[in-house]
Amino acid sequence: MAIVALLLGALFGGIAAESLIGAFLGAAVGWLFWQQMQQGRRIASLEQQLLARAPAPAVAAQPAAVQAPVAMPEPAPELTKAASTVPVPPVIATPVASSQPPRPTPPPPPAPTPRRPIPMPAWAQRIAAANTIVKVGLAMLFLGLAFLARFAAENVTLPLEVRLAGIGATGVALLTIGWRLRVRSRGYSLLLQGGGVAVVYLTLFAAVKLAGLQPLALVFALMLSVSLLAALLAVKQDAQALAVVAALGGYATPLLLSTGGGAIAMLLGYYLVLGLGVALVAWFKHWPRLNLIAFGFTALIASAWGLTGYTPADYAVAQGFLIAFWLLFTAVLLMPGRRAQEPERWLQSTLLFGVPVFGSGMQYALLKPDSMAIALAALLIGAAYVGLAAWVRRRPAHALVFEAFIALGAVFGTLVIPFALSAEATAGAWALEGAGAVWLGLRQRRLRVLASGLALMALGGFTLVWSMSQGDASHAPSQLLNALLIAAAGLGAARFLGRDDSRPWHAGVAFALVGWGALWLAVAAGIVLDQWVQAPHEWAVSVALVASISALLLGMQALWRWPTAAWPTSLLLPVWGLLGILGTVLHGAPLSAGGIWALPLVWAAQALVLQRTAPHWPALLRNATHAGSLLAFALLGALQGRHWTADLGDPGSAWGWLGWLLVPTLLLAAVLHQQKCLPERQAWPLRLAPAAYAQAGAAVLSLALAAWVLIANWASPGSAQPLPYIPVLNPLDLGIAAALLAVVAWLRSPAAAKLPIQMLAVPAGLAFLWLNGMLIRCFHHWGGVPYHVDGWLDSRGVQTGLALLWSALALVLMLLGTRRQQRAPWLAGAVLLGAVVLKLMVFDLQGSGTVLRIVSFIGVGVLMLVIGYVAPLPGASGSAGSPRDEKPPV
Repeated sequence: MAIVALLLGALFGGIAAESLIGAFLGAAVGWLFWQQMQQGRRIASLEQQLLARAPAPAVAAQPAAVQAPVAMPEPAPELTKAASTVPVPPVIATPVASSQPPRPTPPPPPAPTPRRPIPMPAWAQRIAAANTIVKVGLAMLFLGLAFLARFAAENVTLPLEVRLAGIGATGVALLTIGWRLRVRSRGYSLLLQGGGVAVVYLTLFAAVKLAGLQPLALVFALMLSVSLLAALLAVKQDAQALAVVAALGGYATPLLLSTGGGAIAMLLGYYLVLGLGVALVAWFKHWPRLNLIAFGFTALIASAWGLTGYTPADYAVAQGFLIAFWLLFTAVLLMPGRRAQEPERWLQSTLLFGVPVFGSGMQYALLKPDSMAIALAALLIGAAYVGLAAWVRRRPAHALVFEAFIALGAVFGTLVIPFALSAEATAGAWALEGAGAVWLGLRQRRLRVLASGLALMALGGFTLVWSMSQGDASHAPSQLLNALLIAAAGLGAARFLGRDDSRPWHAGVAFALVGWGALWLAVAAGIVLDQWVQAPHEWAVSVALVASISALLLGMQALWRWPTAAWPTSLLLPVWGLLGILGTVLHGAPLSAGGIWALPLVWAAQALVLQRTAPHWPALLRNATHAGSLLAFALLGALQGRHWTADLGDPGSAWGWLGWLLVPTLLLAAVLHQQKCLPERQAWPLRLAPAAYAQAGAAVLSLALAAWVLIANWASPGSAQPLPYIPVLNPLDLGIAAALLAVVAWLRSPAAAKLPIQMLAVPAGLAFLWLNGMLIRCFHHWGGVPYHVDGWLDSRGVQTGLALLWSALALVLMLLGTRRQQRAPWLAGAVLLGAVVLKLMVFDLQGSGTVLRIVSFIGVGVLMLVIGYVAPLPGASGSAGSPRDEKPPV
């Protein structure tokens, strides 16, 4: 809220005044408004607590309604005597029931309460208690004096010394009055003293800026004296508000008197003098607001000057300021720790991480043309932080500072290499500092620090994305290193959050950060592929890199016993499956072009995922991963088998089609065989998720085999050179028979017990098509009939053979239905026989004078007569059908 108030104040002030001064004034007013709101809320909370503890007013007893006495029977003497010894509860008189409906009794009047004075509204109490009027009055007085100083310098003919003396006397008067009232009215006196200090700052700065007061050493000595005075007053009275008001006035003074010119060295020196006063206060008191004001104003002014007014001639001034800034605020950071017993309570994360971030950014801007100078600066800063870590190591209150300084030293040490290689700002530093802020926020239980760390990591990632979009190949080594640093920061922060379960949302953020780290590992792999891997090897290396990333995540899971670290490996299966298909498209087969050594690596990683990571996943995802692994391996096996057998014959050869079939059929047979074993005796990995393999995996494999039977039976003429075509014994027909047997075996297995029995019609229909295809292939190889649809339709022999085959099959089905008293096969045969009749009437009736047509009609007629005799409708003669029979048609 404080930051929002500052930003809104700066925005409205800048719009109203159309200048930087207006923005700073608006920010100051926003800050004061926020302070007033906070103080008002605290006072209101205290009042509510006091009212809650106050005793409730006594409530007057309500007069009971007088009722007519009710006649009661006289009790027995012995009962009266016994009752006299037993305490009797008071009896409440009950009104006598009346024949008329009871009238509603009006509620009793409220009990009279003591008369109290009418309280003021809550907003009025807050304004009065928080001294809002005094604060606004001081702000208005300060602004008026600032404007008076400028107006007097431009218009009034009195000597400037007189004018400045009058303004200074106002400040001294405020200081004196405030000091005199410190006992009688503490809050009011502190505000007056703060305003007086600010006015004295204003006078001294105006003396230099407007009157050219010399020498500057005297001016700085006076300013230092005022700063020390304000610090002493604040420390002596234990008044953080006084220090804050004085600091706001001191830091706002040069902005109010600024005319756009002047020496920057004087302004920066003035701010450093004020910072010395803040450091003096930090020696005695830990007031984070004061430290934040000093750091924010100094960093903001230095940044504005660096962006708008810096020239190479100012290098010495800027470098000296940066060194003094780092020393000053690092000292302010460490001073409170000398008195603290618990390091988590005093450490200020804004200074801990803000000082190195601001300092390193400014240093980079100063040394930007020289990459080696940036690398040297990073090395020196890292060494400084390591030295500070060694100094604070033996101080218990600085335990967190020691760890943070070690981390910062490591960060700047890692920046040496990328800055030595390229001149771009490294995003990895922000990411690592963000991870450090996450760690510190968890240790201190501060949500703002934690959120700032996450924002820093996101900023580092977006910065690197922007750098990569520039397309400069010379920066590839630096980009690779920074991508790895961002990944390490994300995984490290996820580990910090994963160990802390104080808040329920920590686990979700850790989950997302693991994904963030894995994403940047993939980006690093892409940089390696793009810059250092030649085109023929890109596919195999990409598969190996995917396996390496998975192995790293699995290693983190095993090392820390942290299942969340390996959740991105759930994407490993689709990734290597798609890569296998891509390898087939690019190189003809999954094991070509290095796949013979790359794919086993990713398969080993997938095996570890199934063994160690998948058990921690939800059941649906776990079963999908196991079944998907089986199917992906079957698909790549089919692609590789097709590659091995494609050149053994012509394009429609049976050998090529058998290449698709071998691996999926063997896998389905293995799954069906393992179903017969006890769960503990099943082979790995089937025992990890038996249902996934026997149900989902085997079902998809059976569907794929059924599709293969349909397509291969239609597309292949069955040639298997150098072998001749022999029905049933042909390699294609043997493969189709094996596939159909595997499908039927799965449908009859316990895993498919929930499927309806009618599903067996699928392999039955495929077997019917297979018999037709076998007949057509016989005419193709032995009768010279072309193997395409037009050739089949034009061949009288094929049409006759089909009619006889369908009739024979109808005879078998209807005879089987009659013998087993099952109507379903009989009806199937009857339908098939009807199809034969329809075929004869529509197709074979043309050219009925030919011998083959005559044979067709005669043969089908004879078979129908035989069927009618030997295979009547089951149950038609009074025999009972099987329980599985269908109901007879009406």
